[in-house]
Amino acid sequence: MPDRPRLLNRLLHRALLLLLLGASLLACQSVPPTAGSNPPRTELTFIDLTRFDRDLAAALSAAPPTVAVTFHDRVSPSALPARLQAWMSAIESGGGTVEVVTPPPTLTARGPVLLIGAITTLWRAYQAGIEASDNAQRRAAKGFDAQIRLARTGTGDTLVERIVFTQKPR
Repeated sequence: MPDRPRLLNRLLHRALLLLLLGASLLACQSVPPTAGSNPPRTELTFIDLTRFDRDLAAALSAAPPTVAVTFHDRVSPSALPARLQAWMSAIESGGGTVEVVTPPPTLTARGPVLLIGAITTLWRAYQAGIEASDNAQRRAAKGFDAQIRLARTGTGDTLVERIVFTQKPR
């Protein structure tokens, strides 16, 4: 049986080849993206969690021309969440301006109510900013202005449509 060692040698080579092929396929692994490889986000959806603060700070730190914040829920201009009020205050304390952009007027006169709501919102933002002045994340807001863009619903209610952070010209 002189062919038996040759057959055994051939089988051993094939097994070794299959083992090496399998090991090389297992070694091929996709490299997870690093934090710096993602392009900066220019549109965020507000959710009242600390993760939103981290995401907005990262987006503003990347210094894109604008960063827009949209909402899942209906947000009244006079009931802007405290987390966003702190960001508006950080804009103002960093030398930026916060502007309230109202929708075009309709036949119903709601201007005084809207104005009172906007003033209340800015006052709450000022107070929240005093409380959160030590927050390092909000330092990313320095060099930005903010526009609180309002929209009118079909029933005549005024809601916050989006907040747009715009980088100030240098």
